[in-house]
Amino acid sequence: MYFSPYPLAEAFAVTLAFGLAAYFLGTVNRSGLAGGVAIGALIYYFGGWQSFTVLVSFFILGSALTRLGYKCKKELGAAQEAEGRRGARHAFANCVVGLLISVVYKFSGGHPLAGAVFVASFATAAADTAGTEAGSALGGNAFLPTTFRKVAPGTPGAVSFEGTVASLLAAALVALVGWLVGLAATADLAVVVCLSAFLAAFTESVLGAVPRVEQALGNEGMNILNTFWGAALCLILTRLISQP
Repeated sequence: MYFSPYPLAEAFAVTLAFGLAAYFLGTVNRSGLAGGVAIGALIYYFGGWQSFTVLVSFFILGSALTRLGYKCKKELGAAQEAEGRRGARHAFANCVVGLLISVVYKFSGGHPLAGAVFVASFATAAADTAGTEAGSALGGNAFLPTTFRKVAPGTPGAVSFEGTVASLLAAALVALVGWLVGLAATADLAVVVCLSAFLAAFTESVLGAVPRVEQALGNEGMNILNTFWGAALCLILTRLISQP
């Protein structure tokens, strides 16, 4: 899980180097740098380099999608604030569920199911980000999944063909990374991770289309709920499939 006999120091050093690179590339602000390093180091410490790799795959993908068609999204009012620089609250909302699962993973002795559920939380975050960012930038025809009423791309809870495809691909990519590093122990389990993440992200769109839910939870609250549901779905589906 580690490359040195000092896992906490290793976790902090690797995460700090990555965080500084992200800061100077303009993808996080100062609070995002501090929050990201703190959360990332803990995930690295509890889950090893494998867990951190999954986190990095989500972050790189999400940052790239945030920049995709940024001017167009800004005109629609759907662009990430601060020119796409994300802060500590974004890191917390997308990573806190994964962090808690990484603790379970460590103290369970690296249980395969805990590893898969960890990957599912970040695959869900990636699917949600991809659906929102790619859908706002590329989606020509968006609609609300609750009423099927056509709305402007970027409307909270809106879905589109382009955004849905991007969501599925993002979930598959993070699930693939999880499989390659060994957290999703088998290809079949990686497929379950991908499916769970995609379904959870779509559920988040349905909830987001309900104004009262969106207003009550806010964007960060929705992200926490979304990643939790993706992890829970992975656990449920895995249990169902493994039953004789």
